[in-house]
Amino acid sequence: GGMAMRRKSIDSCLRDHVIPVVWKPGSHRDLIARASAVFLQGGALGDLGKALDCFHDPHLEHLPLFVHVDLVAGLENNEAGIEYLAQFENISGVVTGHHHLAVAARRLGLLSVVRLFLSDSRAVDRGLSVVKKSRPDAIEILPAVVAEKVAGDFADCHIPRIAGGLCRTEADVNDVLASGCRAVTSTSPALWRLNPT
Repeated sequence: GGMAMRRKSIDSCLRDHVIPVVWKPGSHRDLIARASAVFLQGGALGDLGKALDCFHDPHLEHLPLFVHVDLVAGLENNEAGIEYLAQFENISGVVTGHHHLAVAARRLGLLSVVRLFLSDSRAVDRGLSVVKKSRPDAIEILPAVVAEKVAGDFADCHIPRIAGGLCRTEADVNDVLASGCRAVTSTSPALWRLNPT
């Protein structure tokens, strides 16, 4: 049933280092199957059911799916949007830049990843304070290249970090992991290959 699927821990979702960001698996089924979670973004709300159906494939049905609430066209990025997503039993979590939605997600049994765009020191301070308030299951730092720079700021924050954006090579991925992040999100099949088979 649905809830058993949902009760994944965030740790099991971050076991492998590259999280594919896709809408549909397309021709990369085998590569995507290696991951420990997938982020869905880039499609329209009316096609969400069809996109989710693609993941009922026997290779893929083990994957926890996180829907990017802000990046699905037509999905409200508010509590109603989260309630809508919670009805789908193969959705494990949500990704959003709206930190207060982490609270709604938790209430509805979904994991939450809050994205922080860290463009300057003010954004870092603000990010740390909102994360302490809303306590998401994980934080996604954007762009990934700043993960190293802010590692010290997040040292006392015990929420797992991932990073995304402008992560283009294996060396970039290794830098992000060395900074204390558990995984990187990527739209690049070349990076998905870094997950073990």
